[in-house]
Amino acid sequence: MTFGAFLLVFGSVFLHAGWNFLSKKKIPSLAFYGLMSSTSALLWLPFFFCSGLISAGLPPVFWLIWLGSVGFEFLYISGLAHAYRTDDISLVYPLARALPVIMTALITLGFGYGRPPGMVALTGMVILSVGCVLMPLMRWNQFRLASYRSPALKFIITAAAGTTGYTILDSLALKVIYRSLEHPGWLDLCAYLFLIEAGLAASLLTATAAIPAERGEFRKLFLKSKSPVFSGLFASTAYILILFAMERVSNVSYIQAFRQMSLPLGVLAGIFLLHEKPGKPRLAGIALVITGLAVIALGS
Repeated sequence: MTFGAFLLVFGSVFLHAGWNFLSKKKIPSLAFYGLMSSTSALLWLPFFFCSGLISAGLPPVFWLIWLGSVGFEFLYISGLAHAYRTDDISLVYPLARALPVIMTALITLGFGYGRPPGMVALTGMVILSVGCVLMPLMRWNQFRLASYRSPALKFIITAAAGTTGYTILDSLALKVIYRSLEHPGWLDLCAYLFLIEAGLAASLLTATAAIPAERGEFRKLFLKSKSPVFSGLFASTAYILILFAMERVSNVSYIQAFRQMSLPLGVLAGIFLLHEKPGKPRLAGIALVITGLAVIALGS
C-alpha cells in the first residue's frame, strides 16, 4: 500500500465517522439516507457531464457490476439504518466496520482477486478485527457471547455484507473503466461515484415512497434539516477518496482494513471532546486496532 493511498484513506476516515455521527443524531431512516444520497448525486452530477463515461461505450459487464454495487449499497444502508435505530452507535459502528475486514479478505482470497495478502498482513487484519470486537465493551466481564446478542446483530451483519459487496464490485468497476477509456482520469472516478449515488438515491427514495412511516420521516426532513445535506457531502467525499486509493493498492482488502482507523479516532474524540470515560477493554481495543494497522502496513 503506497503512502499516497494511506493519506487518502486517512482523510476518508474522518469524514466517514462524521456522517455516521450526524445520521445517528437524527432518526436513522431510509428517508434520511435517501436525501443524503440525493445530495451526493447532485454534487457529482457536473463531474459526470465533464467525464468520458458518457461517450465511453462501456461494456454490458460494467452495468451489471454497477447494478450489483447499488444493490449492496442499499443492503448496507438499510442494515445500518435499522441497526442504529435498534442499538447504540458504540456497538453498531465498531462491529459494522470490523466484520467487512475479514469478509473482504476471505472473498478476495477465495476467488483469487488481486494479489493475495501475505501472512503478515492477514495477521494484522485478525489483530485489528479483535480490537474492533473489544471496543464496544466497558468491562472485561462483559466479554461473552451474550454481550453481542443484540437485536441489532442481524442488521449489523447485513450492513457488513453490503460493505463487503460494494467494495469488491466498485474495485472491479474501476478496472473496467480504466480498460475502456483511452485516457482515464480523476473525472471518471467522480463520474462513477455519481452513478452509484444516483442509483442508491433512486432505490432509497422508491423504498421511502412505499413505506408510510418513511414517508412521514421524509416530510420531517425535506427542506427542514441540514443534517442529510452535510451527511451527503461528508459521505460522498469520503468515498471518492477511497476510490482514488483503490487504484494504489494490490488488493482491495488493504483498503477495507485501513478504513478502520475511524474507530480509534471516534473513541479518542469521545474521550477528549465529550469527556467520556472508556473502559479498559475499549482502550485495549484501540491499542489492538493501531497494532493491527501497523502490522498490515509492514505486510503490504
